[in-house]
Amino acid sequence: MRKWTAALAAAGALALVFTTSQSASAAGHGRGWYGVWADGVNVRDMTEGNCATSPSTANCPSIVGQINSWDEVFVYCQIPGQSVGGNPYWVMVAPRGWDKYGIMSSYYIENSSNWIDGVPGPEGCAI
Repeated sequence: MRKWTAALAAAGALALVFTTSQSASAAGHGRGWYGVWADGVNVRDMTEGNCATSPSTANCPSIVGQINSWDEVFVYCQIPGQSVGGNPYWVMVAPRGWDKYGIMSSYYIENSSNWIDGVPGPEGCAI
């Protein structure tokens, strides 16, 4: 009986740790590296016109490159803009291995919510 109790307690503790760590990382962790869940995602030039203050496909027409589901991007800040897939935020990013940065829809970032907790808003868009 003691072995069963100890085994159940250990399994419960392990499940608690696993569940807690998943939800904590899925809710964002501030500036840092995030995965991308789709292929062929456009990273756009944010130095054009109104792109930095009102990001959209129309305001950010130039594409500096594309990223795929196995790529990671460093997220600097998030800016409200054109809604993509129901997500109204865009993020300033530097893809891993690139020597440039750009902006992309936050819709494609692996995160449990539209707003990435701990990542600054437009006032924090400086690298």
